[in-house]
Amino acid sequence: MNAKRLIFFLLLSALALGGVLLGVAFYLFRPLKAEAIVQDYLKAPGLSLKEAPYGVELFPQSPKALLAFYPGARVEPLAYAPVLAPVAEAGYLVVLLKVPSGIALLGKERALEAHRAHSGLPWVGGGHSLGGVAAAELAASEGLPLILFASYPEKDLSQENLPVLALFGTEDGLLPPEKAREKARLLPKNARVVFVEGLNHAGFGAYGPQKGDRPARRPREALWREIQEEVLLFLGGLGLDAPPPPQAHR
Repeated sequence: MNAKRLIFFLLLSALALGGVLLGVAFYLFRPLKAEAIVQDYLKAPGLSLKEAPYGVELFPQSPKALLAFYPGARVEPLAYAPVLAPVAEAGYLVVLLKVPSGIALLGKERALEAHRAHSGLPWVGGGHSLGGVAAAELAASEGLPLILFASYPEKDLSQENLPVLALFGTEDGLLPPEKAREKARLLPKNARVVFVEGLNHAGFGAYGPQKGDRPARRPREALWREIQEEVLLFLGGLGLDAPPPPQAHR
């Protein structure tokens, strides 16, 4: 093989390898888009949708607290509207955080930006899956109440005195119940840990099936209502219902 043919062969090989790597990257980091059904949940009376640099705000008329919520890996933030829009209707300003490349660990500061924009409101951190890891780190550093959907902290928080709600699914294929029970030991001892019967990993939002997950065993509307009830029960128990000062409103 002469030099020209060798160079040509090497160029073709490099292009082929680049194409493969590009395809793998697209597969791994392609966004999991919110389903059309989420729009129905954004039309609730008294609820307004506001875009901000740090996320999408589900804004009630008189917010009494802020919930800054990190999405799961590559999941479009609005996918959580079926679960969290009713929470906003109940008076909690919900911010569905936008994170770089859909990876919450690359945008951990987004919740702090949301808090600075609404500094007059008491606040809570939350997240789904990988987003919950970021939320747990935030809660530990800021001393915040924490809501986890199919997630757990990287560090041991068992000696911390943080209010925590951790929801898991009995049909989760990515975080199976046995692993979830093991990881729940990292949570504060007073954490409320709930396994929602029939719920899978993707069932915390509306973004379609997820590779490696199992099918849900109950209608998702019923599952969403159960998640909402747990979240509202938890938030209600935090004593955040006092009217915020006027500067908290925008």
